[in-house]
Amino acid sequence: MSSQEKAQWDLAKFLTTLDYFGEIPFVGSFRWVQQLLGKNPTVPGVTMSAVKKAVVIGDRTSDLFNSLQSQNLSSADLIFYPLASVPATVATGELSQLIRAADTVIVLAAPAASTLAADLAVYLGETASVEQTIFDFSKGDLSAWGELDDVVMGGVSQGSFFLRDQSAVFAGSVSTENSGGFSSVRTKNFDPPFSFSGWRGLRLKVKGDGQRYKLILRNNDGWDSPGYIHSFETTADAWTVVDIPFDELVPTFRARSLPDAAPFDPARIVSLQLMLSKFEYDQRLNPQFTAGPFQLVVSDIGAYRPRWGVPLVAIAQDKAEYERLQAALANAPVDYRLIEPGREDLLGAITQALA
Repeated sequence: MSSQEKAQWDLAKFLTTLDYFGEIPFVGSFRWVQQLLGKNPTVPGVTMSAVKKAVVIGDRTSDLFNSLQSQNLSSADLIFYPLASVPATVATGELSQLIRAADTVIVLAAPAASTLAADLAVYLGETASVEQTIFDFSKGDLSAWGELDDVVMGGVSQGSFFLRDQSAVFAGSVSTENSGGFSSVRTKNFDPPFSFSGWRGLRLKVKGDGQRYKLILRNNDGWDSPGYIHSFETTADAWTVVDIPFDELVPTFRARSLPDAAPFDPARIVSLQLMLSKFEYDQRLNPQFTAGPFQLVVSDIGAYRPRWGVPLVAIAQDKAEYERLQAALANAPVDYRLIEPGREDLLGAITQALA
């Protein structure tokens, strides 16, 4: 790029960024002024409960279905899903989201329970962890997020965050001119913070461009507070599931690691940030960085943890169905429990399987 073609510092974007986040870098916050003007400078976080959950699939007219709904059988939260609403492929739609968030799926006595249980066994074998969505971009809401580029320090990189095909797209162009070299999107501060006590980490579903990106989390509401960082690779034009374990986050401040920093606190997440940067930290360069155009597509962001207890419990309607269940689940890729028909302590058997 010739000297005449060099990009100019974007004053308008600089002011837009300051106004969105209510912060002047290296000076301080003016969010109190925004509040006086009727603006909302923060967004609410949520306490994400890690309590054990179970999805109960059955005929809503059956006595067993109604008995389970009316009794507190265990410490698990029971979520009831009508058999008539089960899709042809269980890994789609609302049911798939419920299963992803559950420790156990219970199939109540019903015709063709063996077929449903076999389908669920395959799906549960592919999802060994419990996942709860935080940001589902298919819902079309980007209100918590704003662009934050090196324009705040005089750079000329340009990034944007927009919706396309039920996903969020973080795209633009990164330039190293004017000592710049990063583009990012960051949430407003969460007030109250998100709490992920009991969860192992965050999970992103992304389609990248082959570059290496960062996820940055903060425990402090200060704009320039230390960030806890995890870098992740992407594959060009391919969807990838990226796990960010909380215990592998690296505390940093202005691209320098902080070995004496307090451990990351998952019970107090004040903001999230996705970034493409020339730098890693401690003067190391991003080995996958290329200046110029970039694109990272994100379908959703969620919290994950190991599944607790038995993934699949199936109750047979009769002896013949019990035998079909045995055959269908003989080589199931997950642990399961079969409960034979006619047991007098049927509710107790289900409670025991959930323990």
